[in-house]
Amino acid sequence: MMREKRAGEHSTKIVTVAHPGQGMDAALEIRAAIEEARKEEGFVEIRFRAGKVYEVWPEGAYHTRGYYITNTAGKLENPDGERWSAILMKDMKNVVINGSGALLLVHGVMTPILIDGCEDIIFRDFNLDYARPTVSEYTVTMKTDTYIRIKVHKDSLYRLQDTDGDGRPDSILWQGERTLADGEARYWENAACLLQELDPDRGTLRRVPWYGYGSGITDLGDNVLQLEFPEGSRYREGCTYQVRDGIRNQVGVFIHRSKNVTFEDCGFHYMHGLGVVGQYSENLALHRLECAPRPETGRTCASFADFVQMSGCRGEILIADSHFSGAHDDTVNIHGTHLRIVEADRAERRLTVRFMHEQSWGFQAFEAGDEIELIDGESLVPYHGNVVKDFSRKNDTDIELMLEEALPEGIRTGCDAVENITWTPNVTIRNNLSEYVPTRGILCTTRGKVVIEKNVFRKHGMAAILLEDDARGWFESGLIRDMTIRDNLFEDGEAPQIHSNPQTVSADPEKTVHSNIAVTGNRFTGQAVEIRAVGTKGFRVEDNIFPEAGGKVFLTGLRSGTMKIRQGYIRMAGLAPYPEGKARLAFGTHVTKRLL
Repeated sequence: MMREKRAGEHSTKIVTVAHPGQGMDAALEIRAAIEEARKEEGFVEIRFRAGKVYEVWPEGAYHTRGYYITNTAGKLENPDGERWSAILMKDMKNVVINGSGALLLVHGVMTPILIDGCEDIIFRDFNLDYARPTVSEYTVTMKTDTYIRIKVHKDSLYRLQDTDGDGRPDSILWQGERTLADGEARYWENAACLLQELDPDRGTLRRVPWYGYGSGITDLGDNVLQLEFPEGSRYREGCTYQVRDGIRNQVGVFIHRSKNVTFEDCGFHYMHGLGVVGQYSENLALHRLECAPRPETGRTCASFADFVQMSGCRGEILIADSHFSGAHDDTVNIHGTHLRIVEADRAERRLTVRFMHEQSWGFQAFEAGDEIELIDGESLVPYHGNVVKDFSRKNDTDIELMLEEALPEGIRTGCDAVENITWTPNVTIRNNLSEYVPTRGILCTTRGKVVIEKNVFRKHGMAAILLEDDARGWFESGLIRDMTIRDNLFEDGEAPQIHSNPQTVSADPEKTVHSNIAVTGNRFTGQAVEIRAVGTKGFRVEDNIFPEAGGKVFLTGLRSGTMKIRQGYIRMAGLAPYPEGKARLAFGTHVTKRLL
């Protein structure tokens, strides 16, 4: 990570970002400060004015193309990898962005912060939010047998539509702000139908089916709408509903091909698409982040999808002492990318590989000198290692790899995949609170050393920790070789709370995918507590505290493992690969089971 300079060690140039005035576009002032800092040879601090609100619109922002980002937009949604950014740092070194508590307020839809080819960068005391988030919100204030009343959040712009032509509104068209250039056109409009339900009494956020707007809508004024449901509605009084479309055409922060980048004491209060994304970058640290809506806005959603996604990174990834609340997908997702082998020329030592998922394509996934492994597309077990000598981009999805070593026989084109194992990080995720998340807390698949400790996972809608790896769905890669999950609190979440679930079709216990996973010293609360593991060897569950009702551990296709539980009891299931009598079970305060 970027080394803090000692007093007197280096002189630091201070570049102050001028403030243009309340309600004015600050894009030019921010750009001027960045360009001035770019000219400096030594250490530079770009300093925003304390407590100011810097508003930015796409029209005055940096406009770039060619930034393709994993797990985001399809080819029709953002074909050229277009980005509009308030802060664009390209090929810069030794820079501190000191926000001084200022707020960057985004209008339209942007990738507000883009860091490309940089080294030793720190963002400190910096806040980011949207004037009009791309997730709309409304609260059910009254429910009867035949209608409901909703209060639309003041920031959720909309107009009513008559879709069946009977002269009465029956649908809501959600709208972005009017563009700065036109004044009449909108940055975006959609009839969003991806719905989440926030229950403030239960403290939960869940994905729910689309409930619709009923047979007719009456505007009662002051953002209060009455929706007619003659046969009743599934909406629940007192709950807030978040609605959006599915287009991830921008992200919050994009860190690309950079090294030693730190964000500390920053607030990310709304991010469109994915949140903070690291892609083919090295040594990234997120300290003391507040990823949650600003209380004064009255909003409940802070991210259109994941809060943090790291794809194809290396070195050290650190996420610590942070608060994550109000997402539309996972809190943290760390993975690589499987590219499917579509052509293999053994004589020429050449492979053609292809991005397979419609939301991951176009980006540079290899460099000369990168080590790769060929992965069996069914068992996910690697069977050959090689080194990239050269590569060429054939089109948006296909890459040709020229390799140093001879290729083996038996490569199955259209099935097997390639993983770039040079770009696999060590990961530490420590002392974070994750709540109001409808899906997972952490997805993490990497060969590096992983420590997940002292976190609180509160009432997650799916597995708090999910360990996958697949070459058939999302094509998110990564074999786990050394993972410790310790001293965490899993609070009242949906079961299973921990799930090692590589997407293998092999039931052969000799072809396990993940290995050496220790689940130790954790505490679980709630009515249904489960730990599940498939296709994993060296899986230990030891000295965890379960609720009075007990917990369940399900293991399938494991080669070896040891489990110990303190308090309550443990049930074992899914041991079909092992004949009866091959396992021992002792009852008491501690229950131990060893798979031989």
